[in-house]
Amino acid sequence: MPTDPSYSPPLHITGDRLRTSLWRVTAAWMFGSVWMLATSGAPITLFAKSLNASKFQFGVLSAMPFIASLVSLPASVLIERTGRRRAIFLWGLYFQRFVWIGLATLPVLLVHFYGLSARSWVVLVFLGMMFLMHAGQAMGGPAWTGWMADIVPKRIRGKYFSRRRAYGVLTGVPAALSAGWLLDRFTVIGTPVSTMVWCGGIFVVAAIFGAIDIAFFHFVPDVPTPPKKVSHVIAGLWRPLRDRQYLWFAGFVASMTFAVSFMGQFLTLYLLDRIGVTNAGTQLMLLVVPSLAQLFVFQVWGQMVDRMGKKPVLAIASLGLVPVGLGWCLMNSGLLWLGYVLSSLGAVLWAGVEIANSNMVLDLAGSKESDGAGGSSYVAVNSVIINLAGCAGGLASGAIAQWLNHWEWNVHRMGIDTITFYEVLFGISGLLRLLAAIVFLPKIHEPAARPTHEALRYMTANIYNNLFSAVLLPVRLVTQHFADEQE
Repeated sequence: MPTDPSYSPPLHITGDRLRTSLWRVTAAWMFGSVWMLATSGAPITLFAKSLNASKFQFGVLSAMPFIASLVSLPASVLIERTGRRRAIFLWGLYFQRFVWIGLATLPVLLVHFYGLSARSWVVLVFLGMMFLMHAGQAMGGPAWTGWMADIVPKRIRGKYFSRRRAYGVLTGVPAALSAGWLLDRFTVIGTPVSTMVWCGGIFVVAAIFGAIDIAFFHFVPDVPTPPKKVSHVIAGLWRPLRDRQYLWFAGFVASMTFAVSFMGQFLTLYLLDRIGVTNAGTQLMLLVVPSLAQLFVFQVWGQMVDRMGKKPVLAIASLGLVPVGLGWCLMNSGLLWLGYVLSSLGAVLWAGVEIANSNMVLDLAGSKESDGAGGSSYVAVNSVIINLAGCAGGLASGAIAQWLNHWEWNVHRMGIDTITFYEVLFGISGLLRLLAAIVFLPKIHEPAARPTHEALRYMTANIYNNLFSAVLLPVRLVTQHFADEQE
């Protein structure tokens, strides 16, 4: 029961107001995608390289978003205590986006004033600011999830959020390509400081687009929730830990996150340093082509979650990610095309994991569905469990990379000359993905879910139809053009 006498029941957003709200949330991400893809990949890796970051510090950089997730626990307490989800989301995410301006300027100024020898401690400042940036996301993320759970109708969540991500690809892809081209054009023969300046310029522009993303949410209606007493809030945080089915689910996603975090920043570093791919080529391989590939499956994953259930989606996606992780070990044989195939498959399959995970948490987070039993406590605990695993994976991969930094094994088999710490990390990642699928997934029960083989047939049929429609689209446009002329 509400503890605040001024509390009013949740709003029921329907009709034109609901459609307008959903459009604004989608339009916001078209700006947010520019921020995300422009700062991902080569720019942040080059910035860290210019600060002479060690292999272990690259591992810490990979683990940083997971370390910062601990902030989501006090954020959840604040959300439940005040009920002000929209305000907390806005403060947290504005802070996150504007920290990028500090990231772009402060390390550059410190290196400029104190010289290149200061990079040994300036890199620690950089890592600290990365923590603050991710902490802003951890503060606002649970509030956003609970808020959206009460706005987006349950029957269309999978389809809606899949389509929202697809629209983001349309703006994010040009941003990623532009960032790679700028870095290739102006930093190839530049000094560490000039490289940092160009990367910083990308960060500043991206931060502006990111702030516009958050500004759209001022026009999305709030859905009030009842403020709770502190004792009720603390008790609520224990509720997910007593939910056996939720714990098996969280264990699965945490294990997958631990495995995938072994790639992290090291995949970008591998392409730039070991394979010799350009900055634009790295953006193309790791961000652009995978994002375009996801366009064909976003709607399919969303429909599968809505119609087939979340468990079969997790089964198909997680088992498919096993050979993808192992496949990166073959990249140094000179098969550059393999990188595009692996990154595309990895992005497509990981999108399935993310969509199933977000829908599972949304089912638990909404105040209307859970009758107050779920709320942001499930979001916060889910975030902490998953991100602790990601933190452990990032730190473990950094420690292994630092330990094996100068180690090589000459194999001369399958077109591979040597194996280094990169291949060791990729191999461990692939094996850990397999363990996650066979240990945790069978324990997850979803009574309404369809069998996995039926979901797989549904998926292949839909992907085929999407590809067939895309191939025939030019023919349809020409046919329609001539038909219009004859009329």
